[in-house]
Parts: sequence; C-alpha cells; structure tokens
Amino acid sequence: MNLKQVCETLLDNADMRIDLSAFPKVTLDILVYGTMDDKYWKAVFECGQVVYMDAELDDDSSSNDLFVVLETRVKETTKSKITPSVQHRMNDLQDDDPVWEVHLYGGMSLTLITTKFDWKLVELAESEYNLACA
Repeated sequence: MNLKQVCETLLDNADMRIDLSAFPKVTLDILVYGTMDDKYWKAVFECGQVVYMDAELDDDSSSNDLFVVLETRVKETTKSKITPSVQHRMNDLQDDDPVWEVHLYGGMSLTLITTKFDWKLVELAESEYNLACA
C-alpha cells in the first residue's frame, strides 16, 4: 500500500499517540482500529524537522492520551507553496525543495509542516495491539 491508500483506508478510524519528546522531531503512532485482512496494524509517521505545528485538543486531554483519528491527509509539496509566514523558518531550503503537510482530524486537530518525513506500516501481534490500546 502507498501512503495515500493507507491514509484513506486504514487511518480514517484509528487512535493516535503523539511523541513530542524530541521536538522539533515529532512521531505519530497511529493504531488502526480492529483488523484489516485479519491483521493488526500501526502506522508510524516520523516528522523529522517540524517547522510549523498547530494542535487543538480538548481541555481535558494531554499529549500522553490516545486521540481518535477520523481523517488523515499527508501531502508532499514544495517550500514555495507553503504560506510565507512559515517559509522563513526554512531559509536553508530552496523554493523547489520538498516539504510535507500532515493533517489529522478527530479528537485532536493537528497540522504539521515538516522538511523531513518518513512513514512505515507495522504489523502488530494481537498482544502488542491490546497493550497499545491500554
């Protein structure tokens, strides 16, 4: 599966944990709800150099909570297509260098712009899935 397929088919009903401990690197662990093809899955997004972040969450929530994800979008673009108020944070990049916009909606509304993005889909054993849900 490519990233677009994963976002559209697996991550439209999921739980997410966000790791800000190494900011400006942000890691999103997105646990797919239930099984797909009789397997448990987790998507991991590593945003290696976040230059912009906007997160809106409930007053009762903390960054250690699992957040419900109802929609996920990741778009590769270029520095020149990012709003000028964010471009100045990427002075070391050329206008045509790639950047990624990551949007998640649900229990938390999260928008990230990052100059380094990597992702992987990880198959989980049922015990790992149950532990992650706890």
